[in-house]
Amino acid sequence: MTPEQINEYAKNIFAQNVQRGWWDDMDRCVFQTLQLVNTEIAEATEGDRKDLMDDHLPHRKMAEVELADTVIRLLDLAGRYEWVYRKHPPTFAMHEIATAKNTAARHLWLTASVCTLAVRLCAPDEYFTVDDNAYFSHTITAALQIAEIEGYDLIGAIDEKLEYNKARADHDRKNRAQAGGKKY
Repeated sequence: MTPEQINEYAKNIFAQNVQRGWWDDMDRCVFQTLQLVNTEIAEATEGDRKDLMDDHLPHRKMAEVELADTVIRLLDLAGRYEWVYRKHPPTFAMHEIATAKNTAARHLWLTASVCTLAVRLCAPDEYFTVDDNAYFSHTITAALQIAEIEGYDLIGAIDEKLEYNKARADHDRKNRAQAGGKKY
């Protein structure tokens, strides 16, 4: 994917989620949302550990779809906060992802990247020499790197999951608000 394609996905995903009511509260907590990104990574790890197929896209591995969900959530945030993806130069974490012994270790490095983005968002600017875009870009690049290593069709999984999500009853505003719904 090119940076332009990634940034276009961010705009489209955010627009779809606004329309579906996920951003009715435009001031919702970014840290809560980043923690939900980490839950997607944990679900990808669990899918890999048990070699499961996905519940919603049963022709795809759960790990692949949950990594797609990770990227969808990150791109949604990018659309909301107008973060711009730029091709990120190699970093220590990317080296660690490339040389990790297994998928769980790669997922842990991705989680660390999400946490670093969260720290950047709450720390004063004088503690960091780059902007939010760089931390967001690094995290997306890490997810893309994992997909490549694992042989995932990440773009295909993202497209299918976005289409699936459009018709999900549990994503409707009224169903999310019910006890046990997808509210937070």
